[in-house]
Amino acid sequence: MPQIARCPNHLYRKGSIYYFRHVIPHDLRDSLGRSEVRMSLKTGYLAEARPKARILASGVKRILTKMRNGELPMDDFDQIKVFMNDWLKRFLKENEHIAIKKLTPPCPHTQYVPGDTERIIETLKALMVSKDYVTMRKYTIMAAEDGAFGPPDSLPLSDEFAHEFIKTLIAYYRIISHRAEGDYTFEKTILPPESAAPQPAQEPKPQILLSEALERYKADRIAAKRWSEGSAKDIMSTLNSLTDILGDIPVDEVDRQAVRHVRDTLLQLPRFRNSKRFKGKTIQEMVALEPDNTVAVSTVNNNLTNISSFLTWCEDEQLIPTNPAHRLKIKEEKPETEHRSPYTTKDLENIFNAPQYVDDTFLHPSDFWCPILSLFTGARREEVCQLHVEDVRLEEGVWVLDVNKEKNVHGFANKKLKNPSAKRLLPLHPFLVETLRFPEFARQQAHKGHLRVFPELVKINTNYGHKLGERFSEFRKTIELEEAEGVKDFHSLRHTFSNFFKQKKMQDDPFEQTFGHKLKKMSAERYGGRFPASMCFEEVIAHLDYGVDLSHLAKSKYVPK
Repeated sequence: MPQIARCPNHLYRKGSIYYFRHVIPHDLRDSLGRSEVRMSLKTGYLAEARPKARILASGVKRILTKMRNGELPMDDFDQIKVFMNDWLKRFLKENEHIAIKKLTPPCPHTQYVPGDTERIIETLKALMVSKDYVTMRKYTIMAAEDGAFGPPDSLPLSDEFAHEFIKTLIAYYRIISHRAEGDYTFEKTILPPESAAPQPAQEPKPQILLSEALERYKADRIAAKRWSEGSAKDIMSTLNSLTDILGDIPVDEVDRQAVRHVRDTLLQLPRFRNSKRFKGKTIQEMVALEPDNTVAVSTVNNNLTNISSFLTWCEDEQLIPTNPAHRLKIKEEKPETEHRSPYTTKDLENIFNAPQYVDDTFLHPSDFWCPILSLFTGARREEVCQLHVEDVRLEEGVWVLDVNKEKNVHGFANKKLKNPSAKRLLPLHPFLVETLRFPEFARQQAHKGHLRVFPELVKINTNYGHKLGERFSEFRKTIELEEAEGVKDFHSLRHTFSNFFKQKKMQDDPFEQTFGHKLKKMSAERYGGRFPASMCFEEVIAHLDYGVDLSHLAKSKYVPK
């Protein structure tokens, strides 16, 4: 039996999945025919289960209150018809909104599909003729589980209720069938006039809590394919600062003063919240400790960008009158180009002549290869860490890294792109192909049965490069580097690649494509497409020469002989 008491209100865990549970008051159990409401939340993460449970609990309480007040008896045909009429109007409005906005429908079976929709209508009509209430109730329960009426099991699904629901569902499918043919007059023959249904007393508009608005926003972004599952987790981790700092207040109470308070609080937080000093403490407790090493201004501005996007969505959804986060970013003292510095020629000599490279003591192939790949291709850390073995291939006689997020030949998809321009073919420098024989290394990994070039890198959160970044950071601390305005880290290898072509005044369109940046508008119009890999090799990679002798790296145990 699951241990309910160990979890937050309305939650219990069964196996690895959280479930919602709400006890029905004794005076309503006879009407509902059950003593509690239960449903799977379809997640094993408590942080995701909590807001879902809060939303469901709120819905159940509203329905139970209406039933206790006699507003929703559901044992009277007139009341059921009013309920179904409201449901029909709501789903028709949602159907039209999805069509206009060209959104991905949350329930595809509620959209018109030629042939299928007509067959559904005939099936439902057959249920009405045969009075198969057992099957009708099954349809009703499935609709409840999809969120048609609020939380599943929150309504008494009687024969009368199921009967009226199937009638309404037939009407819905007939209407969207006519809409698909451009006929919007047909529905007027089915929908009753506004005055025909008794109008309930005007209720105040229900307040939407921040947590609920954030969940809706996340679902909308994913449905519209604006976010991947990975990016959703990253962005939501920053947006959760709203509830962490303001509490779970109604979203329409988030005004400019509230957003300014969030911004000012973020500026006072420690840079490393999980350190021993701050772990387990609330935001207020962390601020009270007055940390010396606080969050960078750029990080706070990134948070404000995500918060502003969320509040713009709330404005579009008419949850708030205006976005109160406009122009609240903080001016940074350093220009963007000085945040991170490239490595100098002397730095590169020191890095690649370090004992780990000279004595060949790296424990992992990725520690040896990834810095070299980034330096000679300009690739981002995650782009080289997530490579599949088939991403190292020949294209028009040129060896390339195929940077993509496609499934591999085994149907395995675990890659991501920073933006659409990041999808590209990266030509490999002759040093990587002829001296270090990297394509042969990738082929050897494939023969060993590995799907990825660097299988020792394990995904943490959404990144394969997390541990590599930590190890490179420790390695870099042992190297003597020349002083610079900005920091020097793994990403500085990419900056070094970019700086080489900047100094040569060669940052043209072929370079921008190779580097993974969006092409300039004029060039895109002139050429009408992407440059072939051979051209990017000839006009970009072939010119790369750091003036550093790295031939000794060919002696490494990770270089095929």
